[in-house]
Amino acid sequence: MDELWEEALKRLREQLGKQNFETWIKPIRVRERRGAEIDLDVPNKFFRDWLLEHFLAPLQDALSDLAHESIKVSVSINQQLQPSGRTEKKAEQEKQKPARVNNLLPKYNFENFVVGASNQFAHAASMAVANQPGEHYNPLFIYGGVGLGKTHLINAIGHRIVEKRPGLKVFYLSSESFMNELIASLRRDRMDEFKSRFRNIDVLILDDVQFIAGKERTQEEFFHTFNSLYESHKQIVTTSDRFPKEIPELEDRLRNRFEWGLIADIQPPDMETRVAILQKKAELEGVPLPHEVAIFLASHIDSNVRELEGSLTRLGAFASLTKAPITIDLVKEVLQNTLRGAHREVTIENIQKTICDYFNIKMGDLKAKRRTRNIALPRQVAMYLCRKYTSTSFPAIGYKFGGRDHSTVIHASKTIEKKIKEDPYMQATIEKLEKNLNVKR
Repeated sequence: MDELWEEALKRLREQLGKQNFETWIKPIRVRERRGAEIDLDVPNKFFRDWLLEHFLAPLQDALSDLAHESIKVSVSINQQLQPSGRTEKKAEQEKQKPARVNNLLPKYNFENFVVGASNQFAHAASMAVANQPGEHYNPLFIYGGVGLGKTHLINAIGHRIVEKRPGLKVFYLSSESFMNELIASLRRDRMDEFKSRFRNIDVLILDDVQFIAGKERTQEEFFHTFNSLYESHKQIVTTSDRFPKEIPELEDRLRNRFEWGLIADIQPPDMETRVAILQKKAELEGVPLPHEVAIFLASHIDSNVRELEGSLTRLGAFASLTKAPITIDLVKEVLQNTLRGAHREVTIENIQKTICDYFNIKMGDLKAKRRTRNIALPRQVAMYLCRKYTSTSFPAIGYKFGGRDHSTVIHASKTIEKKIKEDPYMQATIEKLEKNLNVKR
């Protein structure tokens, strides 16, 4: 064993350089070899973590190559060993590092995220990224409707990385903030600072990436930032309210890059998950929530998690201030507007608004005579939904869309019906819009 270890040390000295070797390899001691397994001792936890992260692979490779068999290395802490002065200094510097400004939202973590069938895949992907950033699922793209937990998950990723890997630079921000910082840097002629700020980090977490669609300079800068981080094996996490191919005016080169990694969706939670979310929220906020009230709330508010949690917060505040017990009657009194809105009548106007919000277009463009694809398709979808979910006639629907002829509405409806049968993306889009409108297929 002594001969094998000495030969491995010689090879590692040449491979890693004198400073790394003296600091991280020389203090290691061999405790025992059992066949193809070697147990090593190191001075402290910091040393072990650094060794496992940065030098375990070359160490195992050198030993395996020299032994002509695959060697498995395990590392234990032996506090009687003395680390090199450099290691002690490095550890002390690590302890003294000020907390990094990462912008993470403190209330969102994995511990208070409720997992259900609707978000299980996205949660598992987020956990994998948090545990091994830059190694698996890079980039991670999470999409889903408003208030379903995307922001919660990506902040949980950031917090877990900061907890497990405090030396990594993690930065979270919204796409709007990214654009605003870019504009400020351009105005002040400080683009070098901007590029350095975003390209010298280990984990970039960007929320609501659909916001940069149609903004050419912002997309260009994000494209180059993405490339720089990706090529350096840094982790990129983004969210959107829709699948990359469904984001209008997003450059194809960005769409392609989002598809390099893993795309995970979050759907509205099912009944059981909504009840679990309410119970978890009630526990965290100290709200005494009877089970039958949780069932009632979950059955009447099924659009998104944010509205569900917001309703519980209002209910808890009212009960606390008035000293009233939380009952179904109290829910009906305090949340009457919310419960009424959850089952509102579908009208042409709210279909048009839903379409504009979803496709990120203006109401004036939806009703105008423009026929560009990014407007024509949403308009056809809107007409199809109006015909399906309102009792309005074809001519009346056409009138609501800039005075169009009834034949245009008929053609739009047939076109979308055909696309639903032939195109899975269109089918998924219609299903999401129907959920946003709170209608059942």
